[in-house]
Amino acid sequence: MSYDSLPSQLYLLVPWDLPIDEQLSLSDQGEIRQVLQSLLQALNKSSSLQALTIVNRELEALEFSSRLAPIATTKSSLKPWEVKDFNKYFNLSHVRTEDKSFCIVWGLLTVYKTLLLLDLDRDNPDFNSSRITDLQEGLKSYVYLLGRVFNLSLEKIS
Repeated sequence: MSYDSLPSQLYLLVPWDLPIDEQLSLSDQGEIRQVLQSLLQALNKSSSLQALTIVNRELEALEFSSRLAPIATTKSSLKPWEVKDFNKYFNLSHVRTEDKSFCIVWGLLTVYKTLLLLDLDRDNPDFNSSRITDLQEGLKSYVYLLGRVFNLSLEKIS
């Protein structure tokens, strides 16, 4: 497996910007609902390759604008250098954006894409692919949680 195919970085909303209840515009509701439904379909595919095709399609179509969160203000007990060190170690960036819902959904797609790429790498002895089903169930629960946060009704896909 070429690790160049892994997403270069994971973008996460800064914790104090995570929405508890987010009112989306009608157009955003439709777009987010469609992406989450596609993600649920991907999570139910038995083939990692088929699921990856769906996830890649959604990542290509999804756009959001973001700006890096100022590390100088962490709004936590952590020091800025600790947050910076954590971000560097895990290859992620905490971001602030007006498009919170798109950022969260993009991050979820990125996480699942990474999981699928690892699953396709059968030569990696450190990856236990028997755990994939458990992880997929957790991601499905997260999708339904996002549906509630964004006030969307998502069809149950089994």
